[in-house]
Order: sequence, then structure tokens, then C-alpha cells
Amino acid sequence: MARIKSTPRQIATPSAPTSATAVPYKPNTHFPENVITSSALLAFPIVTVILSSLLPSDPVKILGYSLPAVALIQAVNILFTNPAPEPVAKSSGNKKKKQAKNTMSTTILGLVLSMLLTPFIHLIYVLFGAPVTVSIPATFLLSAHTALLALFPILCTYPLDGVTWTNLVALKAPVTPAYTAALGTIAGAWLGAVPIPLDWDREWQIWPVTVVFGAYVGNALGRLVGAVLSGKEKML
Repeated sequence: MARIKSTPRQIATPSAPTSATAVPYKPNTHFPENVITSSALLAFPIVTVILSSLLPSDPVKILGYSLPAVALIQAVNILFTNPAPEPVAKSSGNKKKKQAKNTMSTTILGLVLSMLLTPFIHLIYVLFGAPVTVSIPATFLLSAHTALLALFPILCTYPLDGVTWTNLVALKAPVTPAYTAALGTIAGAWLGAVPIPLDWDREWQIWPVTVVFGAYVGNALGRLVGAVLSGKEKML
């Protein structure tokens, strides 16, 4: 009986690419990857300097006059730094207009909700030691500024559902400049209250000058940290 010679089986191996080119990381020019595009990051340090120099003279007047400007800065920042819409065909050009309209509607809704939540923030300030029967207008305006700094961007960039907001409160939400700016605002306001009871007899120790200053500094630093951290996550 003739023996059949067996030949070794050829194992197919993937062919190596002829030329390997590294694809550079190209960050999106929209929120939250690019720090430069964040108008609030650039504007709020300037607002902080102006407020800190003018607030001791008349806190209620300065906080009231600056409130619309802060709302405008936040609204512009949200409108221009939200993710860009997907490219659409010419036949569906109305889709891009609809996306822009939805962004505008979300921004307006976030602003309205922020103002509606201002009394709740006022109550929190009182529970943490703010004057109860005196300086009520100053505390309320401080609460409105806090709502614009901390709540407004989050209301526009996170879904309005229980699970999302439970994660936000539990510090389990994804890192974004809006989220870290809110945390920075809260931490800065809390630290800003430390110099008020000290026996220094300085003009800037009146309520709520240092709290406003701390909130704005904390917001700017938190936004910067969030932009850097979220940018690193995109590169991994």
C-alpha cells in the first residue's frame, strides 16, 4: 500500500502594513475639549477682578447690575461650545436649523430653571450661616450668581433625569468643565466665607464680598481643571 506524504499546512499570517503612519490626535474645537473656546474661562477672571474691586462699596447694587452680564456670558459659552451637529446632506438642510433651535431652547430652559432654583440656593446659604433677617437682597443676589455659575451649564449639558442627577450629587458623573466648574463654585464659596468672622475690620469682609470672590475664583479654576482632565481622557 502506497504511503501518502503529508505536507505541512501553511498557516496564514496577517501581512504587515507597508507603511505605518501615526494618526495625530485632533481635539474637537467644541466644549469640553478645547480650553480656548470656552468664553467663560476667559471672561470670568476679568469679572472676578471687577467685582472684587467694586463690591465693598455697594454689594447689592454691583451684584444686581452684573447679574445680566454673567447670564449673557454663560449663555454665549453654552451656545458656542456645545458639540457641533453632525454633517447633514443638502436635502436635509432643515435638520441643522432644528438642532440649532433645540440648543437655543435648552439654553433658555436652563436659564429659567436656574432662576427658579435661586430661592433654594438662598435657603442653603442661610442653613450654612448666612444672615437670616439682614442682607436678604445681597444673599438672594449671591444665590442668583451661584445658580448661573454652578447650575446653568449643568442644566444645559446633562439630561434632566433622576439617575443623572443622583450621580452628579454623589460625585460619580463624568468629568466635564461644566461639572468641575460647579464643584469649584461650591468649594470656592464655602472657602470664601472663612475670612468674614475674623477680627480684621476690613472693608472687604462685609457679607457677601469674599463669598462672591471665592465662587468666581473656584468656578474659573474648576472649569480649567475640567477642560484639562476631559481633554486627557479623549487622548487615551
